Amino acid sequence: MKKIFLLVTIIFIGCSPQTSNQQINNFNSKENLNSLIDTYLFLSNNHDLLHIMMGEYDGSPIDSYNTYKEKIKELENNLYAQPILSGLNTVTVKNNSLKNADKFDALVDYYQMGLQIMIEGILKGYGYEDEMPQNSTDYEEVKKLSFN
Repeated sequence: MKKIFLLVTIIFIGCSPQTSNQQINNFNSKENLNSLIDTYLFLSNNHDLLHIMMGEYDGSPIDSYNTYKEKIKELENNLYAQPILSGLNTVTVKNNSLKNADKFDALVDYYQMGLQIMIEGILKGYGYEDEMPQNSTDYEEVKKLSFN
């Protein structure tokens, strides 16, 4: 019985997923930070389209929806854009109007705040001592910095 227990334990430990240094380095990489920033900037720079989609701003909600869908394609391989891409799939065109555009806007609002907090946390972790980014230009400048 002890031999079976020992064998099962060895197999279990041997087959369990291991975190490699490569995985850790990918998580902590500058590329990771830039992906976060790219997603944040996309959401920030295209937020007005969401308000048009909801009918809060002048313009065609369906045209804005199609424009948003086309623009976000540049982030389809960005891990941090995946929840937004999934959420966008819940917006549907019905009777020449959009259904769930308001829920999608809420998702984007909350997700954007979360990205901002994550970016600031990473910057603090890297020892960044300047004022935290306040606008798109500031975020683009952060992408140019090198961290050790």
